[in-house]
Amino acid sequence: MGRIARTALGSLKGAGIVTAIDIGASGVAAVVFSVGFLPALGLVMLVESAGLMLLGGALSFAGQPGVRKVTGLVTRTNIEVKSDLDDMEAKAATFALVGVLLFLESLALAAATM
Repeated sequence: MGRIARTALGSLKGAGIVTAIDIGASGVAAVVFSVGFLPALGLVMLVESAGLMLLGGALSFAGQPGVRKVTGLVTRTNIEVKSDLDDMEAKAATFALVGVLLFLESLALAAATM
């Protein structure tokens, strides 16, 4: 299986796991704050999608050569191994794709409840 296929499969699995956790969190929020379950689920998914996309972007940015040099100077570490950089890029893509999938789920939820 190629890198793109592994990233896509990991993103789908991650989105499924996060959605299952979101359903529980939304149930608790609906009871505690006395709001509807679907609006709470949509809000939780939207906030998580923004966070995951930001995390994916930060990981992707951390792999850039200039950022690695500055980080190496400040922390006295060196990340020059190609496998580490590829692993970082794969994680960045997975987090960003999970964020996009959660955003699309919250968009579909908003459209279905209107």
